[in-house]
Amino acid sequence: MTTTPPPLEQQNLDEDTQMLDPISDVLVDQEMEQGEDRFSNLPKIILHKILSRLPQNDATMTSVLSKTWLEIWYTFPILSFSDTKVTGVVRQPVEDLPGKSKDFIEYVKSTLLRFSDQKLVIKEFNLRVDWFEVSSMSMDVDICLKLASENGVQVLELSNGRYKLEKDWGDCYVLPEKVIENQKLTKLSLVGGIRVDRAFTNHSIKFFSLRELYLLNVHFEDEQSIENLISCCPLIEIIILIFDRDGMESLRMDGLQKLKTVYTDGIKELYIDEVPSLESLYYCGHLDTPFKFDSIRCQNLKELFLILNRTTIITNKWFLELFQKFRFLERLKLLCCETSETINISSGQLKFLRLSFGSNLKEANIDAPNLSSCNIQYCFDCPKPIIFFSRFSSKLEVQIELSINSFDVCYVRELLQNIKPENILISLYISIYCPTLVVPNPTFLDISSPPPSIKHMNLRGMFPLTYETLASDFVVSLLLCCVPSNISLNLDACGRAFIEFLYETLMRKKEDDCFCGSSDTKCWWHNLKDVKINSYFKIDKINDVDFKTMLESFPTFRPRDISIRLEF
Repeated sequence: MTTTPPPLEQQNLDEDTQMLDPISDVLVDQEMEQGEDRFSNLPKIILHKILSRLPQNDATMTSVLSKTWLEIWYTFPILSFSDTKVTGVVRQPVEDLPGKSKDFIEYVKSTLLRFSDQKLVIKEFNLRVDWFEVSSMSMDVDICLKLASENGVQVLELSNGRYKLEKDWGDCYVLPEKVIENQKLTKLSLVGGIRVDRAFTNHSIKFFSLRELYLLNVHFEDEQSIENLISCCPLIEIIILIFDRDGMESLRMDGLQKLKTVYTDGIKELYIDEVPSLESLYYCGHLDTPFKFDSIRCQNLKELFLILNRTTIITNKWFLELFQKFRFLERLKLLCCETSETINISSGQLKFLRLSFGSNLKEANIDAPNLSSCNIQYCFDCPKPIIFFSRFSSKLEVQIELSINSFDVCYVRELLQNIKPENILISLYISIYCPTLVVPNPTFLDISSPPPSIKHMNLRGMFPLTYETLASDFVVSLLLCCVPSNISLNLDACGRAFIEFLYETLMRKKEDDCFCGSSDTKCWWHNLKDVKINSYFKIDKINDVDFKTMLESFPTFRPRDISIRLEF
């Protein structure tokens, strides 16, 4: 997603603060132990920048470091409030909510009043309500938004997480007109049970500074109101509109000369005209409406992301018209649609391609000399089409994503062998839901031809290995489908027992434990020289530690990804 570049003085400030390593608690502790606090002597604007890079809880804790840091925290111009700080994340008793709701909103108001009394600037104001009824404290929320606007807020974010529980749009919070009287607002984000009345969009004052507009499940009285609101934003660069109830029949965006990114979901027909600056378009289509090319006129488009439907058939003509219309297209993502049996994709500009195949495709020919990344998604019930790359970048990497219910080694091998030519770097991502239901006996597999070599294999799924024979058959079958240079797994997703068993299987060196069986052809295991373990959790002297001991030493509060590197 594109963002507005900061002004020059802000860029210089960013460069300065990057040298400070603001997230390093160790440096702060050392300063305190030595009786020095050089951080506190920095200009206030830099200290505010440091706080802006910290998680909210950590930023709050800096207020106890010294009086200087306490003052910095009290004047920090980025205000973020969430009712979960009062209620916690566990569902609260209904009788406790009114009292906690009052305490929460009073705290928000008092903070804003303090900024107003001291004439302090508020750059960002974020109010997130997940537990309380926003409509029941609408007057207080109105006051908060008014105070933020009067203090020159630039980023305003309001989220009502209870919108799914609302039975009637009439019960939603109505956005006050005072919001648009702030001429400094650059970003407006509204999420959930919020209603924007027609009077709001007919207001004479416009969003002359607004550059980013996010509307997620926000209710408008009619479609014209949304178009009026968008047309009141001459400098808008990013528009994100998501509707999950009744959706919208159509929406038109015309003459927005600065618009760069559009994301829509739940709009049946989208019309964009006279927007030469548009670079990225994300369109999640309605169930019964095909995407219309003739309604989009933006010749400089570089990125197109389409989520269509199974009733939309993508043909060769469709692809031909696509690249003729958008000649500068570099990134194409096409998901959830059917294609004809054969498709041809030809583009001299395309660099990134992501496709989700349906049940009809048998052959895909891709001619893209600058293509460096291709992501292909398969479902287990889909066929195994031949994917042929005629021209491609020397840096091309192909990622195959496969979701299956049970593991079929023959299916996976054929799928990989259908990628042509064979020297393309392939990474395989497999999500397995019920691997123990069907596991072939490796002794019956034909290994007369060597399995394809791939760069990386990523495994995700729960592996309830109930007894050793079943575990052995599954692991051997997995390793017969291809020869990976790296195997990555997540301890939480795959399970400790499976990861340990996989590692032990790879480490066995006995001739009678290999994959050859009765075949005269030697399997790839004979060329395996060593197995190395890497993880995001650093363990000193890992080679001197038993693998099982290493697994048990992993903390529960950090990412527990493990990478097994095979050396030949």
